[in-house]
Amino acid sequence: MAGATLHVEVDDARVRAALNRLQAAGTDLRPVMEDVGEYLLRTTRERFRDQEDPDGAPWAPISPAYRARKRRKQNMVLTLDGYLRGGLTYQADSDSVVIGSPSIYAGTHQFGAKKGAFGTTSRGSPIPWGDIPARPIFGLSGADETEVVDIVLDHLRDAVR
Repeated sequence: MAGATLHVEVDDARVRAALNRLQAAGTDLRPVMEDVGEYLLRTTRERFRDQEDPDGAPWAPISPAYRARKRRKQNMVLTLDGYLRGGLTYQADSDSVVIGSPSIYAGTHQFGAKKGAFGTTSRGSPIPWGDIPARPIFGLSGADETEVVDIVLDHLRDAVR
């Protein structure tokens, strides 16, 4: 059987140092996850400006009944006082990042809720008083996924340099 063998031996301190940096960069990804968190925080906030979900679909409009009661920004969804957008935060650790909101109603807006889904008030009124359509805030668009990969690759490139 014919064959060929190639043996490569690295005897270069700079190459070994670069490989060591690359290994260290892959061990604690907190800096990468923090950059990903900052990016996702920015794009999630932009959804409030653009009034759309992660895939670019417009959020469901405000119901006529709520629009009539709303003090200002009658045509803007999820923006009355800016608490939901302003409360967005992320948590990063060595191998993950989570973005979310401490607002109790964030999940209701993300997934929607049927009239009365949370019970009734002491007077018997349904909570919520009407159907709330899902208006997804959190998630990754195709562009987000590409950017997250680019952020990781940039960190790895920087480690090798």
